[in-house]
Amino acid sequence: MNITTNLITDNQQYLLLLATVMALSFWAKKTQVFLPIYKFIASKVKSKRAVVALISLVSGVLPVNGRASISAGALDTIAPNNSKKKIFGIIDYLSTHHYYFWSPLEATVLVPMAALGISYAEFMGRVWPLLATAAIVIMYYIFKIVKEDEVDININRSIEKTSWKEDRKQIKSYATTLLFVSFVIILSNIVKANFDQINGWVNSAHEKDLLVVVAMAGFIASFALGSSGKFAGFTALSATVYGVEYLPLFFAIDYAGYMLSPTHKCLVITKSYFDTPIKKHYEAILALVVPVVLVGILTYLTIG
Repeated sequence: MNITTNLITDNQQYLLLLATVMALSFWAKKTQVFLPIYKFIASKVKSKRAVVALISLVSGVLPVNGRASISAGALDTIAPNNSKKKIFGIIDYLSTHHYYFWSPLEATVLVPMAALGISYAEFMGRVWPLLATAAIVIMYYIFKIVKEDEVDININRSIEKTSWKEDRKQIKSYATTLLFVSFVIILSNIVKANFDQINGWVNSAHEKDLLVVVAMAGFIASFALGSSGKFAGFTALSATVYGVEYLPLFFAIDYAGYMLSPTHKCLVITKSYFDTPIKKHYEAILALVVPVVLVGILTYLTIG
């Protein structure tokens, strides 16, 4: 009974955070309370792509579960009410998912450091090629693949009163998102119920011949769980088994699994806010994770 209850209730406190953020976002959009700040950014930064990226970058800095719920809420207050709104989802996703490589607030940094007994300087010395690759790809995608005329910012508008019909539509959208995220959490909890068995299996693979198997297991687990904390755990465990020099390889592969996961809450949230087509989301995500994985493999090939 307790197991069944935990599968339903574990991590559901995130829903309270998400509901709070949605309520604040709804209020902020109605009152345009942050509009002066965004206007200031827009007056100093001429590129609309850069404005969206900067607001997303700053508002998504906190290491919270489903960080896009905060950045998406901020961007939703300046998003246009037309088809150009869809590009916000891609920029927001890319602008908030590089922290995992370098932020000392992130479990993806702290867990490998603790498990491997290494300093932050050594950690960064190992993963900086992955960070550099991710930064280059993100900048290239936002400022080269995304065109300036694809982005529209509703920044100079005066405060507009929405009708109850429009408000009700927005509230219904939020409620649908909360229900779906709740389903995603329960699905993730079901997978997590077998986490110890997966850990035991990976930990038993000491032979170098099983490196590919362990790497794929980490990818599949990260993909299934959609959790940065669990992805960090598998990365640390695998690197502990094979050695700290393998950290970039396992980190890159597990990061790819996490980013591509359909249970990754940020994907659900940005889709809800900006109605970005899933195909476009995955095109951007693949453009990011494929080079990162290739660099991870290259670091493995240079070992020896």
